[in-house]
Amino acid sequence: MIEGSQWLVFVGASLALVAIPGPAVLFIVARSLSGGVGVGLRTAAGIGLGNLCHAIAAAFGVSALIISTSWGLDLARYAGAAYLIYLGIRSFVQSGPREGASAERESSERLEGSFRKGILVALLNPKVILFLVAFLPQFVNHEAGNVPRQLLVLGVSFVAIGYLGDSAWALLSGVLTSKLRRGSVSGFWVRLPAVIYILLGLLTASSKLVR
Repeated sequence: MIEGSQWLVFVGASLALVAIPGPAVLFIVARSLSGGVGVGLRTAAGIGLGNLCHAIAAAFGVSALIISTSWGLDLARYAGAAYLIYLGIRSFVQSGPREGASAERESSERLEGSFRKGILVALLNPKVILFLVAFLPQFVNHEAGNVPRQLLVLGVSFVAIGYLGDSAWALLSGVLTSKLRRGSVSGFWVRLPAVIYILLGLLTASSKLVR
């Protein structure tokens, strides 16, 4: 089992990494900009669950198997990029003015679908696979045995820390959005999420994965 001091070192390193905003944070911010705090928090929860699946896969060797294939990571990368671009185009289409019941229905659908979208974005992010496989083993005590269990504890800890950080970003951006939308820049904030989605999709598709 992992010693307490070793786990604290891992937590410190994880906090430092989580403090640096990445693509997942940008996605959460974009969701918060388009739908508010509730949408952002549900998106963060979905990303957390998706990352938890990655952590479990890393602990039991599934991620290493995916990395060893010549097509596994590329498939996830292009699928994730296509999904983000699709969300961007859809967001642009839906950014126009809506009336009464139509606007309420769209808002409800956005809230309900946020958790699912977060899961898909996390699962289709190959960089999470590469990161966990490279990062977690550095804190494993091989002399203590049961390496998969240690990796699982480390992975779950990292996901929990990441979820707290993502939730903080969702809260911050959601509250900020509610204030900014009261001004004359509301049209800009409505369309900004679509731009973020498409840019993230293009960056994902063009990024090179170092195995």
